[in-house]
Amino acid sequence: MLGKIIGRRYQVIQILGSSSYCQTYLARNLDRNQPAKCVIKHLLSTDKITDLSYRWQRLFSREIAALEKLQSYSQVPQLLDYFEEDRQFYLVQEYIVGQPLSQLMPPVSVKWSQQQVIELLYEILSILEIVHSQGLIHRDLKPNNLIRRASDGKLVLIDFGSVKQAWTQVVTSSGQTQANYAIGLPATIAVGTSGYMPSEQSHGRPRPNSDIYALGMIGIQALTGMQPTQLLEDAETGEMIWQHLVTIAPELTAILNKMVRYHFLERYQSTTEALNALAPLVDAPEKVHTAPVMLSVPKPADKIVGVVKLVRKRIASRLGTALGVTSAFALLLGSYYALRPTTNISPTMARSQIVEASHTTEPSTSPHTSMTRTLTGHTNAVWAVAIARDGHTLISGSGDKTIKFWDLSSGELLRTLTGNSAEVLSLALSQDGQMLTSASYSAQPAVKVWDLSTQELQHTIGNVSKVWSVAISPDRQTLVSSNADASIKIWDLSTRMLRRTLIGHADTVWSVAISPDGKTLVSGSKDRTIKIWDLRTGALRRTLLGHTDRVRSVAISPDGQTLVSSSWDKTIGIWQLQTGQRLRTLTGHSDYINSVAISPDSQMIASGSDDRQIKLWQLNTGELLTTFSGHQGNVNSLSFTPNGKLIVSGSEDKTIKLWSLQGIN
Repeated sequence: MLGKIIGRRYQVIQILGSSSYCQTYLARNLDRNQPAKCVIKHLLSTDKITDLSYRWQRLFSREIAALEKLQSYSQVPQLLDYFEEDRQFYLVQEYIVGQPLSQLMPPVSVKWSQQQVIELLYEILSILEIVHSQGLIHRDLKPNNLIRRASDGKLVLIDFGSVKQAWTQVVTSSGQTQANYAIGLPATIAVGTSGYMPSEQSHGRPRPNSDIYALGMIGIQALTGMQPTQLLEDAETGEMIWQHLVTIAPELTAILNKMVRYHFLERYQSTTEALNALAPLVDAPEKVHTAPVMLSVPKPADKIVGVVKLVRKRIASRLGTALGVTSAFALLLGSYYALRPTTNISPTMARSQIVEASHTTEPSTSPHTSMTRTLTGHTNAVWAVAIARDGHTLISGSGDKTIKFWDLSSGELLRTLTGNSAEVLSLALSQDGQMLTSASYSAQPAVKVWDLSTQELQHTIGNVSKVWSVAISPDRQTLVSSNADASIKIWDLSTRMLRRTLIGHADTVWSVAISPDGKTLVSGSKDRTIKIWDLRTGALRRTLLGHTDRVRSVAISPDGQTLVSSSWDKTIGIWQLQTGQRLRTLTGHSDYINSVAISPDSQMIASGSDDRQIKLWQLNTGELLTTFSGHQGNVNSLSFTPNGKLIVSGSEDKTIKLWSLQGIN
């Protein structure tokens, strides 16, 4: 390839990088009216069109469009030419003479001072403000893609091969850019570089502040000398732990912390907002703590819950990394942060969390032990319980990969269904009592449909894996599944075909519920949000914010008026379903709340927690009615009997317990 002339005037003098689908060259421009040297990106076309090759062509086209939009801006490479020759595609851009930022900062060079980092952040935010104002997200901001230009000392942002057109228009109001998103569109492939890529980007849903996250990581790297993948994170919250490595002003610490928050809603929402926060520190004298920032660790507790568990980042590939990385056209497919010690998050893994002091006093109500029966037989945690419409049969799903049928009145085990390849996490019954669906955390098709009259498997649904929750519409025509990949899938039960996939959450969707009229779908996610959807059209109606940790369970009252949510922030949210208004917040549990259920008369809420207790609340007032104690492990699932006289609970202690509500008003 060296010496070859491309496009009649570009002579290749050096190969800068190479991958399966792209090569990057340094070329001499034989046209005397053009710069003497240029960079050429060559998209290697093949006769065989694959999904991967199509994606590369799409990214290549986006880079051309992005550079055209930014032609008037001096801190991005100028687009000189693009053309097709012999069925091969080429992009020609300005050659930037200078040093990559990666050669000027740790670990290659020394740590930077506070003021150097402030100036770096300000300069790059100013570049990003221009890029974002054109509706573009860079998606691969990292030290190697920033060059300190030799001619004027300014930074130049290169490699727009990963750029994403994020919105269709930008409205400027009071100097701030605002984006109109097409929420609900399918996710793109995950593009970016491990360590600089936030959670939502790794799931294929980047936002402008995904670039702000990457910049924050660059700033932390410059200060601490640690590369992003070497830093620690809280295993439960995903927040970066870095402050103890450096002594800087609390104002800068706060800014960097906000730039790299795990959840995009908690970061700066625009470059303008970040620049305004940073402005008071520019050219200001350095202020530092007199002592290093220390981590606050709670005292040992009886359980593993309450221990701060810091794990090193581990990068796992969901889509597979099929391409080599070139120096100027890097593309990583599907990398994401594993916030647990292992690559795949299994529901049976030990959990760790910083235990916060309760903001409320524990009610004086004494623990109630009106337990009528304990059912044993499962050999692993009980994740799901459901009661048949006739009120006679109890069904349970377990980590032992089985579904068991029990006689509710006698406690007799009637039948055990096998065939699941992983934990059974969710059960849903049709309103007519004829159909049961189950969901498992399986890499194989994870949703199964059972005939309740025969207790036989009818069929599996689609090719969906790692499902956390299922729900059936009242007319028995629609099945909804929530998935570990942050998607929600809507299936036609009669044809078993996928109707649509709902995209909007930024992380695992843990729970779904359908309203009694079959028109509304509610979802709760690890991303701390609740979303309300139109089940018929798939349109997102609203997003409910307020929980400060993962939303583990959602339930809709039988009268269709109220939505109830439980969270790992140890609270229960009560919301008006139609408006999304938060009516009240219930506190009292001392640990994660895993499950909520609403009584058939829409008057009571039951909640189950990692504190091993079940609490019963008055829905309309939020009054705590009683507390049930007796389980020796986390309470994972709850269900009221159709007559409202019993609560059934499933626990990590492998048992199912029946609790009488007699005498409780």
